[in-house]
Amino acid sequence: MPLLKRRSKFQIAKLHRRDFMASVAIGAAALACFRHPAYAKPRIVEVSMGTALMTFLPATVTIKVGDTVRWTNPGIVSHIINFDPARAKQAGSVSLPAGVEPFNSEEMEKGDTFSHLFTVRGTYHYTCRYHENMGMTGTIIVR
Repeated sequence: MPLLKRRSKFQIAKLHRRDFMASVAIGAAALACFRHPAYAKPRIVEVSMGTALMTFLPATVTIKVGDTVRWTNPGIVSHIINFDPARAKQAGSVSLPAGVEPFNSEEMEKGDTFSHLFTVRGTYHYTCRYHENMGMTGTIIVR
């Protein structure tokens, strides 16, 4: 008498179907977890400072919560990125979502970079402190 019991084809098919369905359910649950924004890989979005026209390139950036924006100054003109409404030359040119603390870069010389991690949804309007009157403004939209 064999030690292992023989199963009918029906029992084997039923067992495989059950295992298959369990695997599908586990896979779907794992996929759903990793598609959630909290598990999405953060990005670094690049913004350059145009020297000839005193602009941020691109002027408007749309990102997700948890992404970082990195500004680079490729030119010889110095800049300070200003996210502080109290330091804006023109009222309303700098604005932040409610609850966000103002911040600035240090003075940026040629080749310098400044990065900021955005953790609050909303629209951020910012300027270059030196060139705000020349229209050097930008917008970050965080979704």
